[in-house]
Amino acid sequence: MFASSLALTIALALAADAAPSSQSTGDAVIPDALVVSIENQEVPGADPGVLVEMLVKEGMKVTKDQELGRVDDREAKAELIVKQYNSEAADQEAKSNIGVLFATATANVNHTAWQKLLKANEGAKGAVADIDILKTKLEWEKATLQIKKAEEDHVAAGLTAKAKAAEATAAEIGVERRILRAPFDGVVINVKKHIGEWVAAGEPVVELIRVDRLSIRGGLQADQWPPADIEGRKVTVEVLLPRGRVEKVPGQVVFVSPKVEGGKLQVWAEVDIPVEKDGRPLVPAGLTAKMTIHVKQPVAAPARPVAAVPAPLKTPDVKTNSVKTPNVKTKSKN
Repeated sequence: MFASSLALTIALALAADAAPSSQSTGDAVIPDALVVSIENQEVPGADPGVLVEMLVKEGMKVTKDQELGRVDDREAKAELIVKQYNSEAADQEAKSNIGVLFATATANVNHTAWQKLLKANEGAKGAVADIDILKTKLEWEKATLQIKKAEEDHVAAGLTAKAKAAEATAAEIGVERRILRAPFDGVVINVKKHIGEWVAAGEPVVELIRVDRLSIRGGLQADQWPPADIEGRKVTVEVLLPRGRVEKVPGQVVFVSPKVEGGKLQVWAEVDIPVEKDGRPLVPAGLTAKMTIHVKQPVAAPARPVAAVPAPLKTPDVKTNSVKTPNVKTKSKN
């Protein structure tokens, strides 16, 4: 009995020593990770119209915010001119305080007239009829109220100028919306519309794919690797290329799924892809790769894909078709 108990104790101890842990098993390896595109996007037409310009073709590299094509924008440009003129006129009216100055001058004259009539009656009582004095006083009071009305009109003109400036800005956006721009650096893989064809609102025109940064995705055994050991760790990705070449690329884990599927913990990393002399990426999306997660190395700073940010608004010059900033003022001068 004692021998059996001793044997059981030794067996349990050996089993405990053999149990894998994040501290003893070394790096985590995913042998069959998938290389996936981070960004693969169809660029749509924001507003309907006829495609009048296409500046790219399949296989062409483009940079973020580069113009790809343009939908007919003649009507939008004409509307922009009208809105800009309306804005300038409203701004000019808002800057003018002639109404206030005139109302103030009128009130001063009426007040002086009323005071003179009062003095005339002081020197010779009854020289001026009481009714005439009352009428003159009424004119002064009326002119005083007109000053306030002119001031209110001046404030309203300033608000109108701001509203007209906002309308001009909306018209600028209307012109810009007819220009198709690349949302990120990438390669054109499909041109779906050509010059002269109608583009509906939201209809895809050009398809782009990002090639300089890719996602590596695969699963780890959830019973061996807790998320805390994986999150934020550096990785090395090995991709088997044609003719037996192997390309090693460093990267970092950016996502560990909070849900276990089929006993696997899904892990995503991102890597920057080097390019060949002709500009082609060394590693294309769609391949499989071996991803080694360096769990014993310190956690790196969080890595996140850079979101596409709209470029600062530029307004086409409707006369020269060049780009300039419109001379539209939005602030009134009191």
